[in-house]
Amino acid sequence: MKNNVTENEFDNLPKISFEDQVNDDQRKYSRYVCDSRAIPHEIDGLKPVQRRILWSMWNSDARNRYTKTVKVAGLAMGYHPHGDRSIQDALSAMAQDFTFANNIPLVSGEGTFGDVLDPAAIASPRYTEVKLSDFVKDLGFFESLPDIDYVKNYDETEEEPIHLVGKVPIVLLNNIQGIATGFRCFIPGHKLGDIIDSQVSYLKTSKTKKIKPWYKEYGGEVRLSKNDNGTEIMTTTFAFKWDGETLYLTDSPMSYNREKVVNYLDDLLEKKEGWFKDYVDHSSQKFKIELVYRRGEKPTNEQIKEIFSKEHSEALTYNVITHEGRLKNVTPEEIIRRFCDFRKTHLIRRFKRLANLEQEKIDRNSELIRFIKEKWNLKVTTIKSKADFEDQLKKAKFTYFEWLASIPVYRMTLDEVKKCEDAIIEAKSKFDEYTALYKKDDKLVAFMINELGELKAKWDK
Repeated sequence: MKNNVTENEFDNLPKISFEDQVNDDQRKYSRYVCDSRAIPHEIDGLKPVQRRILWSMWNSDARNRYTKTVKVAGLAMGYHPHGDRSIQDALSAMAQDFTFANNIPLVSGEGTFGDVLDPAAIASPRYTEVKLSDFVKDLGFFESLPDIDYVKNYDETEEEPIHLVGKVPIVLLNNIQGIATGFRCFIPGHKLGDIIDSQVSYLKTSKTKKIKPWYKEYGGEVRLSKNDNGTEIMTTTFAFKWDGETLYLTDSPMSYNREKVVNYLDDLLEKKEGWFKDYVDHSSQKFKIELVYRRGEKPTNEQIKEIFSKEHSEALTYNVITHEGRLKNVTPEEIIRRFCDFRKTHLIRRFKRLANLEQEKIDRNSELIRFIKEKWNLKVTTIKSKADFEDQLKKAKFTYFEWLASIPVYRMTLDEVKKCEDAIIEAKSKFDEYTALYKKDDKLVAFMINELGELKAKWDK
């Protein structure tokens, strides 16, 4: 085949060095991994696979009924093009309900999903079942789906949400870890009540309350410090409890499963130092390890900490994808401020839509009253066709002429007029309510504070 490209045409092609091309491809791929897999969104706190799982569950029996995990993973594959194993792993992790997993799971699970002793002890997805948790419904992710934006899925056969919008920034609630090319993310869990209190403070005073990491049912210390580079470090420790004269190890640092703790205890016994003589493991789902001390050497708290000095430290990196689509490093307080501001714009969009729907009810019922009182049902007998009927209604300045032309005869009564009048009164009341909510900031703020109060009262345990 003859090559028709001339030398001059080659001169017009963009010139880029191999090194620059590789760097550009690396940058694009790195950002792709951040956006499509590893980094959570600031508004719903979800990675794409998690959002697609919840979306698939909402649109299936798993919305309200326990469904095989493997089946839900299959449904999510219609939106997530990275294989069923990654979906099954993410789904199982979302259902975990123990310390250092989820403070409040978004997915309710039936079956074995691991525990704090062995987080990886998850049964095959053929034998476990999942459904949306009651919390995720109360959270409001699915309350106003018409008011969020959508994109086509990977094969352009379905639509999926860009992000969901709840009442609180879930990105702060449950532990989130992610590793991308050149970026990482580690956002610790926080107490729901603390997040809500900070939101309410911001809505009332424009100032957030500082929040600290928190994990449910964890009795150890959670300490924050900064290293020489200024990076914030979170440290977790062992925890102990006395029951009379008996000492128990009740909690371990993050990432310490049962095997790791037992190995650590065995190492301490080999050293034969201090008061520690032996241990008896009574653990079942949670740590309960009896620590036997030498006769007459009951240890003080300081002596316990001296021997059990192992800790786990993690560098906190609050990297998120913003609603503007940028990768950004933020603080917990900045997340709360940005979330509350976005939630306001989302609710304004929602209440404008609802107000328009109520206005449409008012207009439709008003036209039906006029239609009945002007006895258009009698005039129809003199009109040749439905098209002519619609044309005459249009000329008479009816807006909903197509709908009116299809109204059945049995609705052409004075009783129907009364029903329409009652419907108009109700619609006007709701119209005024929704209009006030999107036009008056104090009304909107009061609404947000009230819904946060209800969520806290029910779920901040």
